[in-house]
Amino acid sequence: MKLAGLVAVVAVPGGASLVRRLTGEGATVVLTGDSDEAGRLLAEVGDGPGRVAYFHGDADSDVFVEFVAEQFTERPPVS
Repeated sequence: MKLAGLVAVVAVPGGASLVRRLTGEGATVVLTGDSDEAGRLLAEVGDGPGRVAYFHGDADSDVFVEFVAEQFTERPPVS
């Protein structure tokens, strides 16, 4: 799990293979974009080894940062 501790943001559709690769290596992935594809990916990769969550919201960066902080509070911030 060489990417454990990494948090990545991936837009769907179009990022499914990247999501699979990142979570397969232990990364935490926040999906944004199309909810149908995000739902399929959540079901597919939700059992790990990495973690995955879906952000459904507008482009408000403060709301997005708050969402990420709530989902992954045990992880240190990444700059």
